[in-house]
Amino acid sequence: MGATGHLGSRLVPELLTCDHEVAVLVRDRMDTARFPTNVLVHVGDATDPDAVRKALAGNDLVYFLVHSLDQPDFADIDREAAAVLTAAAADEAVRQIVYVGGPRPDSSALSAHLASRAEVGDLLAAGPVPALVLQASMIIGAGSASFELLRSTARLTPWVPVPSWMHNSSRPVAIADVLHFLTAAASLPEPVDGVFDVPGPERLTYLELVQRCARVLRLPVRIPVPAPLWSHKLAAQFAGMVTPVPAAVAEPLFASLNHDLIADGPPAADVIPAPPGGMTSVDNAIRAAVTSEAEKTDGEVFTEERTVLTDASPEDVWRTVNTLGGKNGWYTVPLVWTVRGMVDHLFGGIGLYRGRAPEIAEGDVVDFCTVVHRDDETKQLVLRADMKMPGHTLLDMRVDRKDGRTRYRQKVTFTADRLLGQLYWMTQKPLHDIVFATMARGIVRKASAAHQGR
Repeated sequence: MGATGHLGSRLVPELLTCDHEVAVLVRDRMDTARFPTNVLVHVGDATDPDAVRKALAGNDLVYFLVHSLDQPDFADIDREAAAVLTAAAADEAVRQIVYVGGPRPDSSALSAHLASRAEVGDLLAAGPVPALVLQASMIIGAGSASFELLRSTARLTPWVPVPSWMHNSSRPVAIADVLHFLTAAASLPEPVDGVFDVPGPERLTYLELVQRCARVLRLPVRIPVPAPLWSHKLAAQFAGMVTPVPAAVAEPLFASLNHDLIADGPPAADVIPAPPGGMTSVDNAIRAAVTSEAEKTDGEVFTEERTVLTDASPEDVWRTVNTLGGKNGWYTVPLVWTVRGMVDHLFGGIGLYRGRAPEIAEGDVVDFCTVVHRDDETKQLVLRADMKMPGHTLLDMRVDRKDGRTRYRQKVTFTADRLLGQLYWMTQKPLHDIVFATMARGIVRKASAAHQGR
């Protein structure tokens, strides 16, 4: 149920890929054409007991992904649909109900949206059929109302209004991870009855999330503007005019931002295996939800390499490499990247972002760079510079052993964009040599200090 929504429309293909037999219930007969011929499509309303019973007949598991947020009485509709489902599931001997709701902050004054999500979860859990209730903060995926509001906020203007509720936090989760848990639930050997959270890997305030989205989109940092009078209704009306999300949907979503939505209860991984490789980073989740411009690969290529030997262990040097950026800086000439970032920002680039995830993976952002490749076994980290320049720059850092000592290798590759790119490389190379030579020595010096400190 809810097969045409943001989650359901993506879940059906995943279930088919895993060779499950799938039946769906849709309200509009026109929606039947959206599904492959091997999907059994029933037409009816989720509040119609007869239609729901027919859709559940012969099925072991039912996903309840219904959410009527676009209706003014959405709480009443979802409450009725949940009550109909619990009765019909019992009548048709369904073994398992799976539901996706939102976190439950410690507050007696929940927004209507969060209160409805919690109420539906409670109704399903109180029924006679085991209910697996999954609670997630913002789900990052193209088409999600919450994500579309985030993306529009990050892209529309260089300023972002910051009322007090923009400082509350959540743990946004990639839609790919939510789909993993939903799909895996269909293969559980025994029914699961309980409430479990699906938290993303990072806790971010909503303002930080806007900045992170802008960063991944390669936009300049958004300038926060205090806005104590920026109410949920005003924000929703503005969103309704400039985003694809209707004001009636945006307002209850904005109202939910009055709370920290952390999802820090028992994790879903306690009962369902976590995604291979762990949860998706926020950067990669955003990147997967947007369309990136094709990278240019032509042009004359310039390279510059440096090698530094040290008695520090490879692990110490590799650890230092992986903590570059953010508060740790880049171990080079003081303020050089700050000035470069200011110039870049002045010309409409992303500037120098002082931030990074605690643990980085491919696709994550580190200040003004994006992680292209990371391999802990071979100890190689490749970063792409995202500042404005007439070409493309890669920084390749490797750690290995040579003649009984640890070797740190650093290679900069610049692919010039025609003649302007070549001139850029030649004019900045003297300073470039100083900056990157200092950086290589600084990384090794930091690793050596850590090695001697133990």
